[in-house]
Amino acid sequence: MKHLSLGAIAIMAVLLCGERGVSASEKPLPLIGGSRTVALVNGEPVTLAEFESALALRREATRGAKVSKKDTLELLQRLIDSRLAVQEGRKIGLDQLPETRNMVDAYASTALREQLMEKQLGKVTLPEKEAERLYRDATREWKLVSVMFAKEDDAKKMLERLKAGEGFADLAKKAVAEGTAKGGDQGQYVKVKEVAPEIAAVVSKMAPGSVSAIIPIKSAGNGKPAGYALEKLEDVRQVDSPAEKERARQEALKNAKVKALERYDQTLITRYAVVHRAVLKRLDFEAKEPGFEKLAKDGRVLAEIKGEKPITVADLADQLRHQLYHGVEEAAKDKKLNEKVAPAFDQMLYKRLFRKEALRLGLDKTIAYTSKVREYENGVIFGSFVQKAVAPDVKLSEGDLQKYYQEHLREYTSPEMMRISGIAFKRRADAEGAVQKLRNGTDFRWLVENAEGQADKDSRGLLVFDGNLVATTDLPEGVRKVVSGSKPGDLRVYASPEGYFYALSIQQVVPSKPMPYNGAREEIAKKMFDERLKQAMDAYIAKLRAVADIKIFMKG
Repeated sequence: MKHLSLGAIAIMAVLLCGERGVSASEKPLPLIGGSRTVALVNGEPVTLAEFESALALRREATRGAKVSKKDTLELLQRLIDSRLAVQEGRKIGLDQLPETRNMVDAYASTALREQLMEKQLGKVTLPEKEAERLYRDATREWKLVSVMFAKEDDAKKMLERLKAGEGFADLAKKAVAEGTAKGGDQGQYVKVKEVAPEIAAVVSKMAPGSVSAIIPIKSAGNGKPAGYALEKLEDVRQVDSPAEKERARQEALKNAKVKALERYDQTLITRYAVVHRAVLKRLDFEAKEPGFEKLAKDGRVLAEIKGEKPITVADLADQLRHQLYHGVEEAAKDKKLNEKVAPAFDQMLYKRLFRKEALRLGLDKTIAYTSKVREYENGVIFGSFVQKAVAPDVKLSEGDLQKYYQEHLREYTSPEMMRISGIAFKRRADAEGAVQKLRNGTDFRWLVENAEGQADKDSRGLLVFDGNLVATTDLPEGVRKVVSGSKPGDLRVYASPEGYFYALSIQQVVPSKPMPYNGAREEIAKKMFDERLKQAMDAYIAKLRAVADIKIFMKG
């Protein structure tokens, strides 16, 4: 079951409940339960924060388009309708379903950890020096002359001759001419990130005018070097780039946050846990003995956590089993299981410790956390309400689908297609003369090469008829009229509004053709189901509204 956020609930309510206006009082928004409230639905507040969240989502969906007063009241109405649906869902017990509780509990745990993370990350400031270093690295350019040898011995020979005093350019040119090397062209400025890591690591320590030692270039295949490079660094420069500066600042801040979380994680481990790394290192989940299934029952402790159950080898095995969708056996067979052990354990430990610390700090009592979980739970209940209380009553018969298909046949009909070749002329007489020559048997390609009076191919507004198959509905209106009813082999003259005249050769015509009913059935069924679901939801909400106690506080 897919959950819906509050904003998504508002959007879904648009689809399912249509649009209705509301009347609003002129009174200021009351403070209920510590929050400004825009409406009460059977005594339950719809807060200003909830409304503003949905409004922000609406603006995002409409790319910042201005929202009128009428739009805002309609949006509030949709939130009220959504709240009615959620209340009804709770009344019939959808909030107590095992799948609902499992989804909400899992989300609540994640949200609690995120709350703690946000609290810690809020303390991290931008490391200006690191941002500047990253920026300089990103905007540094090297002027390099590169020579790549297939054999190391050839590279050594050139290096020896360089040490003997011969010039780099002459030796590079000679090696390329002899076929022992590639490259050696005039130096070009390149960004550091455009250079192979092996080369960048060496060149970054070089001074302008110097030549590198032999640099083996890694191969993606058998592990042997793909070649051996010699690099001459001719110059170094910095290029100003505001975009790179912003990227560097973002990267520096991100790296600082990652390090801060790693340090905090270690602090929590020291505070709450004793980790038995020696036991963890000895585990071999890929070995035939004792085998994965025995390890899945192994009670050895990997981490002791104050006041909680420890993490055991069996717990870790269970975590691995859940992570590997294609089965642990397959991963073990491919020798990819053991590499996942340490990350899986660290993730388990991190989740337990962050949750423990968040509870100690009372973050589960904060409005920010409880509101977030409540919003998520409402989304789950709303989705469940639509699926279990409304959707089952939406029925479609085969006759309904076939009737829709017949009534909307045009929507399921492929357009007429034509393959048209054309020559553009400056004068009508030349276009008509070309058509006559084509009727008399002149080869079209010969005419393209030799006909006089053709329009310049770069002329503004010139149409291109290159013999590709196109839908006639995509052609300009004037062209459609001229070629309408054509058969393969027909010739036409078209005069464009831009003042060009085209000799057109109709080479192929593919008539419009309706899609078979079986091919369109699935799409029709989905469209009809959505329409009827909207109608059913609208009717259900109308009944709930008729007996609901709704108070609107937002100004109209």
